[in-house]
Amino acid sequence: MRFYQPQILYYLIIVPVVYIFFLLSDRRKKKTLKELGDADRLDRFATKRMSGGLLTQGAVICAAFLFFVLALARPQAGTRLEPVTVRGSDLYIAIDLSMSMTVEDVKPNRLERAKLDALEIVRSLSGDRVGLILFAQDAFVQCPLTNDYEAVGSFISSLSSSPGESTAEAGGTSLEAPLSVALDSLQTGEETYAIVVLLTDGESTVGDHRKTLQAIKRRGIRVFCIGIGTMEGAPIPLYDESGGKTGYKKDKTGKVVISTLRDDILRSISRETSGAYYQADRTVDEAKKMIAAVRDMKKRDLQTKRFTVYEDRFQIPLGAGIWLFLLYVFLLTRRSGGGVKKTS
Repeated sequence: MRFYQPQILYYLIIVPVVYIFFLLSDRRKKKTLKELGDADRLDRFATKRMSGGLLTQGAVICAAFLFFVLALARPQAGTRLEPVTVRGSDLYIAIDLSMSMTVEDVKPNRLERAKLDALEIVRSLSGDRVGLILFAQDAFVQCPLTNDYEAVGSFISSLSSSPGESTAEAGGTSLEAPLSVALDSLQTGEETYAIVVLLTDGESTVGDHRKTLQAIKRRGIRVFCIGIGTMEGAPIPLYDESGGKTGYKKDKTGKVVISTLRDDILRSISRETSGAYYQADRTVDEAKKMIAAVRDMKKRDLQTKRFTVYEDRFQIPLGAGIWLFLLYVFLLTRRSGGGVKKTS
């Protein structure tokens, strides 16, 4: 036995309050009748009964109210198992952790913006399995494919770009690395329902992604790219161990390096894999657009779950409450009598 809306049961506190009201009314009435004279004689000449009945009426109406509250709380007893088939796709979110992701040409910086997009994607999923890949020069699966969106969201939120706590890595970026890891992680035969989302500025300084891209293309895995950054770019900040900014990254000639968004590479990857490219803007609409495209993709039966469903039993207290309320009305009618009684 359980209640679907147990908070409704708090209204039961009204039951003793109402009964106390009837109890006090009955005592006050008896006191008044005692002052007027004999109660039986007054009843014989009155148009309605002047004594008795209040406690009975109070008990009946309180019981009726009690059953009505129980019915509103929706008591449930007995269960049945219902199979529910979950349909969806497999989606790997790959987030760039290279040093260029600390650039502040988008606010607050590229990595924080990538996190916002990734969290928006995870929150918008329904039924799909999602995993998390982190990459810079190399890549690894931070969270394998799962339906536990809260866990994936926690991993994404834990990524930090704060000086002294940054998870961004020094060195170059390999777009081949996350694609290769995703390729190895996705099961053969399920590629039609597989998606890889790259959240990066597109700067690829290590490795050659074209060979891996051909393998992804042959297996039918679609790659969606979200470009984080601007075409104008900005310098890459450097920090000391205490988190203080010490300057900006420079090349071998001493010139400040300007990191820009390489959307040409990202557009090419998306186009070759029948995916789509979106550039981060101020409204985070790129994540919503990508999710809309994912929802239009083919879905497969990921798993069949059996859910426990409780049977409603509100009809029983509801019927009892109605019967008691009708009894209360009957008592009121009987109590009111039928006019002035004649005496011989």
